[in-house]
Amino acid sequence: MSEEVVCCFCGRVLQPFVEWRCPSCGGPGDLVHQTDFKPSKIKKNIHSMWRYREMLAPSMRRNIVSLGEGLTPIHRTLSTNIYMKLEYIAPTGSFKDRGSAALFTSLLNTVKDVKGVVEDSSGNAGASIAAYAAAAGLQSMIFCGENVVAEKAMQVRAYGSELVVVRGSREQVAETAQQEAVSRGFVYVGHAWSPHFIEGMKTVAYEIAEQSKWAVPDRIYLPVSAGTLLLGLVKGFRDLLKAGLIDKIPLITAVQTLQRPALYEAFKGVALGRGDDKPSIADALTLTTPPRLRQMVEELKSVGGDVEVVSDEAVVKAVKQLGLMGVYAEPSSAVAYAAVRSKLDDLVASGESVMVVLTGFGCKAGSSLQKVE
Repeated sequence: MSEEVVCCFCGRVLQPFVEWRCPSCGGPGDLVHQTDFKPSKIKKNIHSMWRYREMLAPSMRRNIVSLGEGLTPIHRTLSTNIYMKLEYIAPTGSFKDRGSAALFTSLLNTVKDVKGVVEDSSGNAGASIAAYAAAAGLQSMIFCGENVVAEKAMQVRAYGSELVVVRGSREQVAETAQQEAVSRGFVYVGHAWSPHFIEGMKTVAYEIAEQSKWAVPDRIYLPVSAGTLLLGLVKGFRDLLKAGLIDKIPLITAVQTLQRPALYEAFKGVALGRGDDKPSIADALTLTTPPRLRQMVEELKSVGGDVEVVSDEAVVKAVKQLGLMGVYAEPSSAVAYAAVRSKLDDLVASGESVMVVLTGFGCKAGSSLQKVE
């Protein structure tokens, strides 16, 4: 197959699903293959992200593992130029299903005799990996921190996965998961490191363009922690720009919380000096040192993007306002709309088209949403 996993930083070719980080420099891998995007290649009779399978990596074009993910709707708000991409309409209630479907398809087409998989996650990715492992007939172990939301823990267990709670930082959760994968002879599929996971996220960009009849929005806002969606959007829009199907890459704005602003600080070159380390209501945005931080900064700057931060108070208000529009988003997802809401008057007056990517369903964070009165 004409694809390679190449270290983003030193260029070393990595062994897929075995070398999940570069043994030379410790960097993450990037999935490299020839992409020739043509509308004629879209399989329009397939109502999922797999309508674009001919534009994905060769290892993802057969024996597809799918639960029907993708082709999510776009909802126009009361403001005529602001739209919502409802990524929470997904098999497990979050955008992570695109990455999981791509990852498991490639894994089973690439590696023989997979015994099982191990993932570390604050919740949504863990639930998604557990679901797709079940669909693929594989054992799975999901490692999470002690602050995992009850609804997400229940969801992981519902798919038959073994949930392991680790006391310590988010980074310690990841280290424990990686060690257990080696001990058990399982494949570590950590979504924050996986280039195959990011490949699935490209389809969000493809869909936005196709659904907009190739007139892409002027601006896109999305929540960011590990950065898989951010990097997937950049890659996907680049494919479309190269193909001449769009004339610009939208201004992409990554949004984080004041409690976990790793990308904001690295991108802006500032330290916010937070006074406490209490958990944010946005429980899915937990990474303080995301593995792809340097890559995110470089890629976002290369396309003229930006990063903003919002407070928990702003997120609570965003959740409420979204609800009054008929949109039930979990707080980690509403982070993106909180940034839009802070400059709503200016954005509406500008006439620019604005797309907000809502990544998770409200039912996944019921206990957190009890704080929203």
